[in-house]
Amino acid sequence: MKEKIKVYIYTRVSTAIQVDGFSLEAQKTKMKAFADYNGYEIVGEYEDAGKSGKSIEGRPAFNQMIEDIKSGKDGVSFVLVFKLSRFARNAADVLSTLQTMQDFGVNLICVEDNIDSSKDAGKLMISVLSAVAEIERDNIRVQTMEGRIQKARDGKWNGGFAPYGYKLVNGKLEIEENEAEVIRVIYDKYVNTQLGLTGIAKYLKTHGYKKVVRQNGKKEYFTDKFIKAVLMNPVYSGKIAFGRRKTEKVHGTRNEYKMTRQKEFLIAPGIHEAIVSEEAWLAAKTKIEKQKHTYSRNVECKSGRSHLLSSILKCPSCGASLYHNVNRKKKSDGTFYKEYRYYACKHRTGVTGTE
Repeated sequence: MKEKIKVYIYTRVSTAIQVDGFSLEAQKTKMKAFADYNGYEIVGEYEDAGKSGKSIEGRPAFNQMIEDIKSGKDGVSFVLVFKLSRFARNAADVLSTLQTMQDFGVNLICVEDNIDSSKDAGKLMISVLSAVAEIERDNIRVQTMEGRIQKARDGKWNGGFAPYGYKLVNGKLEIEENEAEVIRVIYDKYVNTQLGLTGIAKYLKTHGYKKVVRQNGKKEYFTDKFIKAVLMNPVYSGKIAFGRRKTEKVHGTRNEYKMTRQKEFLIAPGIHEAIVSEEAWLAAKTKIEKQKHTYSRNVECKSGRSHLLSSILKCPSCGASLYHNVNRKKKSDGTFYKEYRYYACKHRTGVTGTE
């Protein structure tokens, strides 16, 4: 009896594709029927749920499949996918991965597209369709972004966890009074007193304020980082901000991206109720920016030295950037000891008022 040809099947869905009917089960059903019809034996199933086809990175099942192909542990001849776009939407990834597979004697079959890379015309069709899939992915991204921008212009929340002080009710932000009280205290102390971020964190702890633990915040006490984020977020003044951070491609890389803060972004009147006045938010923002300018870590100090390592050195405990500091102790006669300089972590003891 002739031995059956062995194959892997690979399925993937992203959030955008699920609504179009290409569910994981639908893909599997189609490919299993194809394998049965052709007498193929499925010896491995690989599945990436909720993973983008932008690149092959970040898809554990896909990368495991490629490693298994390289090892030759199952002796497969083909990988079955529902459509080429399920395999990848980046043309360079498609072609380089296919070449790797073929180096180990494995070809790709796209069931719905009726493409077999082992045939003469197969690889040419894959080259064309992978380029089309990449263009389609970019179009989907642009359309999705335009929809989110318009939603922000309409003053609506764009999704994700509600900011501290609010709760989501049918997709709309509503004030959560158990949390909103501390938001008002933070603004009042920052705008109307000389307390800084660390001082407010200590004030909240000593006065018995504890943070409500929820999905996007597990710490019990309020940190200076949390307080700064509250003071810089226009949502508390009844506004909706969009585009404060942007994912940008790292120059010189193919699939590496980083999140960067934007100096200019959309701010629109929200349909939700404000927790603090717009005047209070603007006053807090102005004060933070002024202090940031004054205490910038990378400007030259009075001695003419630059803190060149401030953006490079990282704390070995928490990974935060270290900042430059100077120790100047005064003698009993009023003169100073020799100063010494060091780098410290901003998350040192005392930032939250905890021991």
